[in-house]
Amino acid sequence: MSNPIGHAQMLETEGALAEAIQVYDTILSTSNETPERAHANFRLGAIYREWGELFAAQRFLAQAHQLAPGNTDIRDAIAALNLHFSQNQEHVADEMSRKNSDQIVSLFRIATGIKLITMDKPAQAYPLMKSRTKIFPNAAVAKHLLTDIQITEAERNSAINFLVERDWLVSTGSSLYTIAESGLYAFYTQLANLHIVNEAYTEAGACYEQAYWLNPSQQHLRYEQVICYACGEVWDAAVANVVQLPTEVPDEVNAEAYHGAVALSYHHIYETTQDESAKQKAMEACEAALRVNNKNKIISDLLASYQGKKSWWRR
Repeated sequence: MSNPIGHAQMLETEGALAEAIQVYDTILSTSNETPERAHANFRLGAIYREWGELFAAQRFLAQAHQLAPGNTDIRDAIAALNLHFSQNQEHVADEMSRKNSDQIVSLFRIATGIKLITMDKPAQAYPLMKSRTKIFPNAAVAKHLLTDIQITEAERNSAINFLVERDWLVSTGSSLYTIAESGLYAFYTQLANLHIVNEAYTEAGACYEQAYWLNPSQQHLRYEQVICYACGEVWDAAVANVVQLPTEVPDEVNAEAYHGAVALSYHHIYETTQDESAKQKAMEACEAALRVNNKNKIISDLLASYQGKKSWWRR
């Protein structure tokens, strides 16, 4: 992405604020340019202020001011937020307590869901974990909001301890805890598997996307995403991912399933566009899938339909 700031601003204009948040967070983790980082922090503060997430807004605006102390827009935003705090002290204190309790509940549901999976109880885990994606639309929002949660010893239940023992919930101060990216990664990958079991393939693909955003070294997730989109018949999204991937399939991925997904995706693109290059790619993917398993009837029939030949077992 040549202009991430411009892309984030476009997303804001379109009202895609959660997506904009993720782009701004990516800028903070990849850019060394002070003006870019200041702007990203400022816009994150402004979006969270609009959402009513006042403490996240305060945190990002403070970071923006530290990077660009002379910026009047940032100073004005901080002044307005501080005025709101001073004029609504009781309400702000109540809101802080409520949000803290909500965050503990989220941690409890995430931990309990993952723990139930380890106990081979996926049916009980699924609704617990799926409910969190409505509150945290992507990993960046989850990371920003599950931060500096006050958890007393009395609140350290088995679910919280489950996260702490795996270093998925880390201490940031006296009684303060923040979810680690490794904990969010475990959440999204496990939820993706549950979505697949429940045939919610598009949702599974979205979870793999979030897991990859958290840990880009896990390239196999992008291949799994292609399989999910093809299973969900979201052909354009599958192909959009395929064109960015190396042809060699990682060992962690079912190569037959991946090549089959690529073949079917390009086949449907070809049916819509009659693009000969899509047809050629579909045939190549069919051949790759059949090299893994030459008894795959669906793929064999698809290839035969292009070649005008009988299926291999009828020759």
